[in-house]
Amino acid sequence: MTISKYCASGNDFLIFHSFQEKNRAKIAIALCNRFYGIGADGMVVILPYMQSQDTNMENMVAYKWEFYNADGSLADMCGNASRAAGLYAFQNGLTTQTHSFLSGAGIIDVSIQDIVDSKHAYVQSNLGQYTLEGNIAENRKGNVYEFEHIIMRIPHLVHIANSMKEFTALSNDLEFLSYLRHKYNANVNIALKESDKIHYVTFERGVENITQACGTGACAVYVSFRDFDKEYTLIPPSKEKLKVSYIDGAVYFAGLVTKVCDCVV
Repeated sequence: MTISKYCASGNDFLIFHSFQEKNRAKIAIALCNRFYGIGADGMVVILPYMQSQDTNMENMVAYKWEFYNADGSLADMCGNASRAAGLYAFQNGLTTQTHSFLSGAGIIDVSIQDIVDSKHAYVQSNLGQYTLEGNIAENRKGNVYEFEHIIMRIPHLVHIANSMKEFTALSNDLEFLSYLRHKYNANVNIALKESDKIHYVTFERGVENITQACGTGACAVYVSFRDFDKEYTLIPPSKEKLKVSYIDGAVYFAGLVTKVCDCVV
């Protein structure tokens, strides 16, 4: 089988399409392993969208996906994977440049906005509406840190740091981030705003570490500032910038997607 590797703003994914639905957890674990496999943050399987009871949805959806984290767990949604999958589907003739697909978290709209060359394109995803679940406070080494619980298709905790020193200290405190991730079953984000730029890191479920970027995390961080009249540049550890904006009640984010290679397995 041939599997393509794509990188979306630092998040890397293995993608292929199939006509068969089945449990591919073991395959995902083996192939996403960075030492004995190909290496990736997750694996996407693109599947045909079959007729359902909702006949209106059939006209909207080009395909559906299975998304596996690197540990083999299924996830409803991954923002950067949605952009990578959208470019893969377009490049493989499965759909048009602007289309929608069905994720476990609902319908996602994707638009390939700017094709740079055969391997690079700027892709935008519409993640839709967010939900605010309230605030939590956690004590760490005598300091109390507040996090906002935001559902951006999937759950996120967001803490806005007061300084670069605090941002750096919390970003490096993997024990604390892992504790929060498991206690609240959510991705954990630390953010710092500098003018029209927002630096952020995300400790992700399924990867169980800070990733080079997180699309839903970038959008959750953007929501936490409530400055919806402005487009912000979100900067993850990869330093590949993401543009996040709020249009007609929905959160959009866009950035570079790169096709890395095709692998024969």
